[in-house]
Amino acid sequence: MRAQYGLQAMLELALRYSGGPAQIADIARSQKVPIRFLEQILLVLKRSGLVSSVRGKEGGYSLVRHPSEVSALEIVEALEGPVELTSRKMKKAAVVFEVFSRVEEKIKKELSDVTLEDLIFRKRQKERAYIYNI
Repeated sequence: MRAQYGLQAMLELALRYSGGPAQIADIARSQKVPIRFLEQILLVLKRSGLVSSVRGKEGGYSLVRHPSEVSALEIVEALEGPVELTSRKMKKAAVVFEVFSRVEEKIKKELSDVTLEDLIFRKRQKERAYIYNI
C-alpha cells in the first residue's frame, strides 16, 4: 500500500507541478488516501530527495524534479527499498534463481521506464475516454 499511495501522491504533485506546493489535505482528498498514512509517506519521500516541503499557510509539498525525470522505480524503492525477488540462498536452486532473477529485472525495467509524466499522460487519456463515452 505504501508504494501505491506513494505513486498516487507523486502523481498528484506532478499534476500540480507548475502551481506551487500542494497541501497534504488536498492530496489526500484528491487521491482518496488516508491523511495519516500520507503524512508518513511524504516524509519518506522528502528524506529520499523526491519532494520538498514549505511550511505555512501557503505551504505544502512539491516535486524536486520535473515529472519527466522521476521514475516509478525511484518512488517504489524510496518507499519499499530495493526491488529484490532473489537472495543468495536461492542460488542453491539455480533454476528458481534464474527465473526470479529474470522477473526481477523485468519489473525494474518496467518501473524505470515509467515516469510521472507518463502517468499524467495516461491519466488524461483515460479522462478523455470517459468524456467521449458519456
